[in-house]
Amino acid sequence: MSETSRGMSRLYNMDLERVLLIFLVIVLHFNNRDMGGALNAMAGGIIPEVIIRLGQSLAICAVDAFVISSGYFAAFKKEHAGSPADAGTVSSVPWRKALWLLAVCSFYRTVGYVLYVAWITHDFSPRVLVGYMIPNNWFVCLFVTLLLLSPYIDHVLAAGSLSKPVCILCILFSVVPTAVSIARDLAGVDLNGLSTVTWQGDGSGFNIGLFVFMYCLGYALRAHRDYLDRFHPLFYLATYMLASCLTAAVSRITESIWNYSSVTVVLEAVMLTLMFTRIRIGSENTGRVISAVGGCSLGIFVWHTMPLMIFGLWSRFDIPSSFIAATLTMYALSFVWVFSCRTAAGVIRRRLRPADR
Repeated sequence: MSETSRGMSRLYNMDLERVLLIFLVIVLHFNNRDMGGALNAMAGGIIPEVIIRLGQSLAICAVDAFVISSGYFAAFKKEHAGSPADAGTVSSVPWRKALWLLAVCSFYRTVGYVLYVAWITHDFSPRVLVGYMIPNNWFVCLFVTLLLLSPYIDHVLAAGSLSKPVCILCILFSVVPTAVSIARDLAGVDLNGLSTVTWQGDGSGFNIGLFVFMYCLGYALRAHRDYLDRFHPLFYLATYMLASCLTAAVSRITESIWNYSSVTVVLEAVMLTLMFTRIRIGSENTGRVISAVGGCSLGIFVWHTMPLMIFGLWSRFDIPSSFIAATLTMYALSFVWVFSCRTAAGVIRRRLRPADR
């Protein structure tokens, strides 16, 4: 979800991917049994089940694709920035950006709680407020960890061939976890001790190992773009759709196929990202609009998970029949709120900035 550098030509196509990915994240939370609740409606008949399983399978790759696109852009920046002397050193670690992401997360969480209390519950608790002030969002925390490690990862990736390390990471953090999870579910026996991540399994992909793998994978996609660009974008779109259909079919046997570390989910994320790398945004004005929406991704990600939005908005829709209306409304309102906050922050920064002499 990181923003591209303002000092260089933007990859508007990757910003466009982020616009789609944050929508897919909202779809995931709409389906989530404890949030939107659509997955609870699969017992309503074969048609609702097929639609929900397919929708979940199309969207489940969003988190992986976010991290892959970050690795892709890191390689892009490396190409344009050359090899700075401090690459892979403490001085190159983006501490300020990491702290800023945590602060942004805390801001949206805190404001979300205050508005939820003011408009809905009217039950304020200082202890709960403090809890919301802590940026304990799993994605943000793992992404910040990856961000702090990224200069060292970039240094290693730029020093040699990418094929072998990426293959090893794929085996350790995707192939083996997928095999262990599916075998465990089918056998009905705890096989987590076979995991290559922790003795309790890989946490469905909620771990820094998968994030590092996705980042390296994105870096490798950029490095091998001359070969990958030989394929038509429709090839990548078709492969993404086929992988999603396979994921949906297997989910009837075991829903562990929806883990972020799942081989089919990783394949979906790669195909979707490769499709967007082939898209070209011809208009600068269009690109800037796309960039403005894509730049709100982090805020939308945090904001739309607040109880204010889930219980105050989605509770007003018929779940799951109002899928399109519910997800688009969540996207639109979250974007308006986040964009307004970003605009106000920009005005304040300009007013506080000392005038050039």
